[in-house]
Amino acid sequence: MLARLSALLKLVAAVALILVLIDAVVFRSGWYAPWMEMDSTAGATVSNVLAIRHYTDPSRRNVLVLGDSRVAEGLSAPTADAALGNGDLHFVNAAIPGTSPRVWNYLLRKIDRAVNRYAAIVLMVDYGPTWGGSFADSPLDTSHLTPLLRLTDFFDYPASFHDADERERARRAILLPLQAIRLDVLDFVAQPTKRLDEIHDTRPIWIDVLNKYEGHKEALPDLPIDAATGMPNDWGTDAATLKPKLESYFSDLRTPVDPATIEANIDYEREWVGRIAARYRAHGIPVIVFNIPRGPWHGSLVAPPQPNRALLELARAGSIDLLPGDAFVQFEKPQFFFDTLHMNHAGREAFSALLARKIAPLVH
Repeated sequence: MLARLSALLKLVAAVALILVLIDAVVFRSGWYAPWMEMDSTAGATVSNVLAIRHYTDPSRRNVLVLGDSRVAEGLSAPTADAALGNGDLHFVNAAIPGTSPRVWNYLLRKIDRAVNRYAAIVLMVDYGPTWGGSFADSPLDTSHLTPLLRLTDFFDYPASFHDADERERARRAILLPLQAIRLDVLDFVAQPTKRLDEIHDTRPIWIDVLNKYEGHKEALPDLPIDAATGMPNDWGTDAATLKPKLESYFSDLRTPVDPATIEANIDYEREWVGRIAARYRAHGIPVIVFNIPRGPWHGSLVAPPQPNRALLELARAGSIDLLPGDAFVQFEKPQFFFDTLHMNHAGREAFSALLARKIAPLVH
């Protein structure tokens, strides 16, 4: 019996060692990451790392702008450059849809290891973090970060989640990242030619056209709003299409958010914006924070955003520069949005130019 148990334990140990060695050779060496599927969450992170490096110009002072899909849609780096006369400052759109400051912290560690590539770091941060549930427990974060996490993150990163299941998932992703992306690997093995074509042909084209993207041309209609209810009193001639798309937006504006969630999200911003700020301020590089236009009718129905106390504390300590909460509320109108969250071409062009003009005086 003891001999069988000993043999079984040796077999288990051998299998574990093989898995660790495969993980070290294939994943931790960095070999596999560039071959991840572009449309996957982890693959999107890898593609954006390559795009950021591509658009960072070593001959100019680069201003890196981080955000989620609202910045991806709302910021035109060429328009921002042109607003300043295409001079010394060069804007780089580093937005990755579905991300927030925790992801940006590790992304910056990857793309700017020596903390010397950028003249300024610009963060899109919600001044009143009152929507989207718990920022700390976003399941997308580990999916985005699997290619960027290290073994040294084993304690710190999982501990940043409140939810026990998300903490465990984070630990597994760090210890055995190949297990976390096993479906991606299996798909690669099943269709290697398709993946190779995607990486060799599609990704370079995608990177090349990023700065040529002009945004959505369509705009939301200027609906008449009932001041008493905060809802449109006439949905127009296309009510059957508009009402299902927009009704929840208006109702959400009047729905109170759980105070405990607000407090947790404020703590989250203090932690992760603070980490980024500490890293860059130690090298004399400004970290600038702004609140992106919130939605197509926010400007007329909701008071301008005010920085929460975590952001104010960081600003008072000299860790960050805060743009005023009302800096961009002029774009919170339906003619500047193509849906309830993202700016259209007109909003993108106007916002990008104004953001550049407000950022430039803060870059040393």
